[in-house]
Amino acid sequence: MQEYNIELVDADQATKERFGREWGEWAARHMHLEDGFSIAAMCGDDLAGLVSVCWRELPAPLPKTFEGYIDIIEVREGYRRRGIARTMIEMAAQRARKQEAYQLRAWSSEDKAEAIPMWKALGFGLCPAATYPRGQEVRGYFVTKVL
Repeated sequence: MQEYNIELVDADQATKERFGREWGEWAARHMHLEDGFSIAAMCGDDLAGLVSVCWRELPAPLPKTFEGYIDIIEVREGYRRRGIARTMIEMAAQRARKQEAYQLRAWSSEDKAEAIPMWKALGFGLCPAATYPRGQEVRGYFVTKVL
């Protein structure tokens, strides 16, 4: 990451507000500070990427088992294909492991063609699925890695 002058920093409320202004409210809405964590990829003063994880308890019959769910992972177009997403996911997995989460999970729609091979290369299991936000089918994959 250093060769591209990318620094990964913990996001705070000011960072969340900045993402909202610069990337749109959708990005800020998916950032977690109290119920998880968010990591911003910075290139100097430029917001290059974001990963945000929330903690979720898995339902019964599992006793007190929780996961880290990646609610958003985005890398700004000019910064893609540099390993930023990979590094942010690896850092998120380390943090989730440290919190004793059972797994790290995410959703990736099939239109994110570059992301699916990355998840596989990072050792995530791939489960084809469809979701129906606002009644419209979106095909993709749930991805999960046991920690």
